[in-house]
Amino acid sequence: MTDARWTRVALGLGLLGLGVLAARLALHKAFSIDEFQYAHAAWLVSKGQVPYRDFFEVHFPLVYQGLAPVFWLLGDSPKVVLALRAAMLVPLLGSCVAVAVLNRREGRAVSWLGPVLLLSCVPFTRFATEIRPDALSTALFLGALAALSVRPGTRWLGFVAGLSYVAALWASQKVLFFGGVVGAVLAVDLVARRGRAPALVAHPAMFLSGAGVGLAVVAAYLTVTASWSAWWQWCFVWAAEHQRHYPGFSPWDYLGPVLREQPWLFGLAGLGVAATVRRWGSTGPGRWADADLTLLLAAVATFGSYALQRAPFPYSLLPWLGVLAPFMARGVGFLVEHVRARAALGVALGVLVCLQAWRLESLLDGDGNARQREVLERIATLTGPEDVAYDNSGGYVSRPHAHFYFYTDAYLRGAIPDQLAREVPEALVEKGCVLRVDDLRTSGLPPGLRGFLDTHYQPYDGDLFLWGRRYDVTNGDRLEDRFLAVRQGRYFVEPASVLETGALFIDGQRVTQAEFVLERGEHPVRYEGPAERFHLLWLPRDGRRWTPRPDARPTYSRLF
Repeated sequence: MTDARWTRVALGLGLLGLGVLAARLALHKAFSIDEFQYAHAAWLVSKGQVPYRDFFEVHFPLVYQGLAPVFWLLGDSPKVVLALRAAMLVPLLGSCVAVAVLNRREGRAVSWLGPVLLLSCVPFTRFATEIRPDALSTALFLGALAALSVRPGTRWLGFVAGLSYVAALWASQKVLFFGGVVGAVLAVDLVARRGRAPALVAHPAMFLSGAGVGLAVVAAYLTVTASWSAWWQWCFVWAAEHQRHYPGFSPWDYLGPVLREQPWLFGLAGLGVAATVRRWGSTGPGRWADADLTLLLAAVATFGSYALQRAPFPYSLLPWLGVLAPFMARGVGFLVEHVRARAALGVALGVLVCLQAWRLESLLDGDGNARQREVLERIATLTGPEDVAYDNSGGYVSRPHAHFYFYTDAYLRGAIPDQLAREVPEALVEKGCVLRVDDLRTSGLPPGLRGFLDTHYQPYDGDLFLWGRRYDVTNGDRLEDRFLAVRQGRYFVEPASVLETGALFIDGQRVTQAEFVLERGEHPVRYEGPAERFHLLWLPRDGRRWTPRPDARPTYSRLF
């Protein structure tokens, strides 16, 4: 077997192994708090609701629209969120194909090596396997660059490039910055050359046709759904205000660790950029039509997009890392051409890729998302698709929410605390909300809202709270109070032994059975007996009585 064939086999096996690992991450890695927000938005879209108009959102909606059909196919179980994760492997595959195409003229080995190094880049694969707009927009942006890079280009690729470019914009506002920079250069080239070859866009008419079709679909959607105004208000006016006042931090907070953990990948990228710039500069006047110009510009623009954000979280690195992957492979190609010890270089590269695979595997340390899957299964058991739930991140996934602001972030909670404290409790009662999911944002809620939640929802475990009320008998052996039944249905007293040791009256009628039916609304409660404490609780869908667990610790909600 020739050296070239061994190289192709090694690259194929590496790509296969990293692909399997990426699939394992998608299905078993813990869910971050934002993923539940995006998953719930996708479920809402699957039910015909419109972002911005019907529920609070500040992100462009393509990822919700793309994932909504998964719920049509698989139903309303909260565990469908695992299928959404699996669906995100499609844009990841698209990113890999685009990176390979971007290195098409570098030779087959370098072309295949690009996806291998992309998948071995821990921060990229970690976040690209999550339910995020950034993962989809990155894949579409890379796809547009790849379609533009093919020489000689075809009319079909020109159309795909234009359509992918607009789709990337519709997937994330962040593309407006780095995509806008690249788009401005493409526009200048189109105007300056007026369709004359050579040009950055091989088939300008088809590129513009693809972009036009994409824009027409977006405009038609906003028109048919009557959501132009709401879209502008939340995705631009509110988003700009949010960006201006959100508590910021340095880009180095997350970029620094990424660079320190895999310096060799960024070293290869730097070498690849230098080699590409050198080659690009030596091509004479034709350099201004060279596809590498667009790729080099994208590397600068995507980094600028990350660095200029007020709160540059690590998932915002995805576009930059995706654009760097072709340069990483080119860096290896440069070393192969200029280093004699090619076998040693190949071994070293293999060892480093294996090290990256081990780091990816370490993301599954502990129980991964096993505990979260248990909570999702409990939500499906305790409630039905029609049962309203409350959370600050949509952690219930496929259950109706109670209020327009179905999730809140730090800025929103600080901007409208009085509105949240007033409107959310009213909405919880009006909609008959029986389930609350605790998350990292609960502690930041306005005190009035937190007090309502603490009073009317009792801990089923550390993560789930069900409607109910705790009563402390402090006035001798007698208590008089009220109980609010948030919906008509079955309720129960816990512990049932209080019915034997004392007398419980609801609406003036003595309760003799642990379970009973209540109409929606407030009910007078009187208890006479020696009990120190008892609960009146909503009986969940599975019909099993439960005991509140105030000491249970939350494990469901995670930042990353």
